Amino acid sequence: MAEKSKRNPNWSRDELILALDFYVKNRGKSFEDTSEEVQRLAREVNAVGRALGLTGTDTFRNAVGASMKLQNFRSRDPDVDAKGLSRGNRLEQVLMDEFITDPARLASVADAIRAVVKLGEMPMVSMAADEVDAQEGRVLTRLHTYRERDRAIVKRKKDSFRKRHGTLFCEVCNFDFSSKYGERGANFIECHHTKPVSELIPGEKTKLADLALLCANCHRMVHAARPWWSVEELRTSLVSD
Repeated sequence: MAEKSKRNPNWSRDELILALDFYVKNRGKSFEDTSEEVQRLAREVNAVGRALGLTGTDTFRNAVGASMKLQNFRSRDPDVDAKGLSRGNRLEQVLMDEFITDPARLASVADAIRAVVKLGEMPMVSMAADEVDAQEGRVLTRLHTYRERDRAIVKRKKDSFRKRHGTLFCEVCNFDFSSKYGERGANFIECHHTKPVSELIPGEKTKLADLALLCANCHRMVHAARPWWSVEELRTSLVSD
C-alpha cells in the first residue's frame, strides 16, 4: 500500500490568533505572499507552531499559507463586502466571533503569545488529555499551568494561608482535606493562578496575591470550558446544599 503523502497539520488556535491580529490591523491590504509583512507574519506563526511541537513539510507555515489564512479571515469579516477565499476551518469563524469586536484584547493576547515564544519561555508541562486550553491558546495555557505548579511559590502560598487561617481549605467552597481525610489530607490543596493568561509576562515573578487555593473539584470547574472562569465567577456559581 502506498504511503500517504505527508501534510501540514491544521493551524492551532495560537497561530490563528496571530494571523487574525495581523488581519485586523491591516484590513484593506491585498495580503500578497510576496509582501515583506506577510512573510514576517509567516515566520512568527512558524515559530509558534514549532514551539507547540507541530511539524510538517517544507511548506510548513510559509508565506503562501499565511496569505491564504488572511484571505480566509477576510471572507468571514462581517464588516467587509469584498470577500476573500471561502475555504477555511470552523476555528477561524470561532476566533472571528470572539475577537472581532475587541481588537485591543486580541492585540494583547497576540503580543503575549509572541513574547513567550520569542523569549523561549515555553514550558513543556504535561497537561491532561481533557484539559481545556484558555481562550488565548495553548502557549499561554502552558505558561499558566507551569506557574500553578511552581513548587516554591505554591509552598509560600500555603505557608502564608496557614499562618493566617490555621489550616488549608478551598477559598471557594471551604472544603478542608485534612478534616475529611485526616493526616493523609494534611497540606493537600491545589493552587490556581488567578491572573488572566493574556496578562502573564515572561520573566515576571508570581505574587502570592496572584494565587488562590482551590480544592480539586473547584479547580477543575475553573478550567472545564472556555473561557475559563475567574475565582469570583466560580464562587457566584456555587449552588448551596
